[in-house]
Amino acid sequence: MTIINVMVPFRLIKQIDDYSRIINEILKHDISFNILKFSTSSGGINLLLDVPESKIDTITTSLRKNDIYVNRKGRVLVDEDLCINCGACVSLCPTDALHFRDDDSVQFKEDKCIGCLICIDSCPRGAIEESK
Repeated sequence: MTIINVMVPFRLIKQIDDYSRIINEILKHDISFNILKFSTSSGGINLLLDVPESKIDTITTSLRKNDIYVNRKGRVLVDEDLCINCGACVSLCPTDALHFRDDDSVQFKEDKCIGCLICIDSCPRGAIEESK
C-alpha cells in the first residue's frame, strides 16, 4: 500500500452531485483504499489515502483528470544526532512508528510509518524531515 495526499478544492464540490461524480470516478476502477485522515482547510477537503501500489497510477490519473490535487506521500527520516529524545513525535504518532526504547531513546520503525507527517511539525529540533 502507498500513501497519497488528496486535496479536493471546494469549488469542485458545490453540490452532492459533484461529490458523487468524484467518488464514482474512483469506484469505476475497482480500487479499494483506506482513508487514514480527513480534514478541511480553507482550500478544500484534504484526505490521506492508503492505496494499493498497483493502482497508484490509475487513481492518480483519474483524480487529476477531475482537477483534484494528488501528492504521493513519503516517509520520514530521523536525524539521531539532532534528536533530543523529548518524545513530542512519539505522542503524536498514530502507528507507533516512533516510540521509546527501553533506554528512553526514540526509535523509528520505517515499516510502520504511514507518511502522515504529523511528527515533522512536532519536533522542536527539526530532527525529522520528509524523505524524498
